[in-house]
Amino acid sequence: MNERTVRVDVPAVPDGADVHRSWRQVVTGLDERGEGRAAVLGPEVGHGAVVQTAPGVLLLVVDRHITGWGEGYRTGKAYPLMDAAVTLLLVQGDGTLERLWARHFKTAKGAFGSAGLAQLRKHLAAHPPAGKLPLDVVDPGPGRPNYQDGRCRWCAAVLPKGQGVLVGHGPEAQVEHRRECPPTPADPGVRCALCGGSVAPGTARAVVVREGEGRREVRHTGSCAEHPSYEEYQERAARQRAAEEELRAAERAAEKERARRREAAAEKRRAAREEKERAARAAAEVTRARVESLAVVETLGRQELFNKGLNPYGERARLVEVSARLEDGEPAVWWVVEVYGGGVEDDDRGGRYFLLEDARSEYQRYTYEKERYEPAPRPRAGAVPCPADGAQHCGNCGATSAPAGWMVASLGLACDVDCYDAMANDPGAHDLRYHR
Repeated sequence: MNERTVRVDVPAVPDGADVHRSWRQVVTGLDERGEGRAAVLGPEVGHGAVVQTAPGVLLLVVDRHITGWGEGYRTGKAYPLMDAAVTLLLVQGDGTLERLWARHFKTAKGAFGSAGLAQLRKHLAAHPPAGKLPLDVVDPGPGRPNYQDGRCRWCAAVLPKGQGVLVGHGPEAQVEHRRECPPTPADPGVRCALCGGSVAPGTARAVVVREGEGRREVRHTGSCAEHPSYEEYQERAARQRAAEEELRAAERAAEKERARRREAAAEKRRAAREEKERAARAAAEVTRARVESLAVVETLGRQELFNKGLNPYGERARLVEVSARLEDGEPAVWWVVEVYGGGVEDDDRGGRYFLLEDARSEYQRYTYEKERYEPAPRPRAGAVPCPADGAQHCGNCGATSAPAGWMVASLGLACDVDCYDAMANDPGAHDLRYHR
């Protein structure tokens, strides 16, 4: 047999055949002491699978069909009656399959009787296997579906009905994951089974190796050479942490410097503002001294800057800018806050200011005030006692007449609206005095 391998597509189970009772098997020999199918030696491959094997390998294809149902002699349970279509194929050098022998048996048991085994023996003599059989599964194919819950024979994970595939036949059939068992994350620092190096976090996984009884191995994902060792990872992580800490320290120093510059700029602006205010106030004092000591020769202008109402009675406030020429020939500017209107005469509010900020503060001190509510005075209780004839009288004021008609308050009679309101919850003043 040639040492090189070829890619072979294993025939799928045709429509109508029983997918659970049909199989494909690479024939490597016959057990002369075995009976039936047990006499055929060689690994089973999945139907519709893709395998890599050597040219000259014999592939046995058995497709079974249910032809009817029988009844057990002792159990009375129904069991399927089946036929078998047997085909023996030879793998060619280009990966194609040549049919060497094919026969349809009416009963599945007869497929591996003396006639069937004789054909296998004859073709094994013509194409004997040589050395260890190379057989690698590239694609396991659809496999035989799993119709009940079971544990994977490799990783022991529970596979629900409909997931995974069956391997083997009869009572010895087992379930397994379709392609590979789910890997688990590998612990950092353990050794890779392929290269022997320690694995870094996230670079390897623990996979299930489907050999013998099955085992878990830690393997790098992808090429081992692409990943650093655990020691290199720790060194890189330490360098990265040091670089990040250095960067954070530089950022903190830069932020501290920026804060210092902001404080310095704010202090500079504050000093400049104070200096400007001192200069403005000093200039205002000079203007004040000039205006108070010199006479006004000519009024150059009077501009009203702001004007607002102060109450509903017509009282208002305004801020006026006055410019004039003094007797020294130089102009001067000042501001006046005036309160006028609403019958105000000789009001001492407001005043003259030589700094606009002082005038504005004085102007803003005046705000609008709504009209205060003053309830109507309640009528006082009369001094005259109740009439001797027992005539009706108001419980609040004692009046014996009600021009608009008597009103029944909660605690007596009322002669008008004011008395009615006064007696809403309490006795009237007259009742409190004369009718305790």
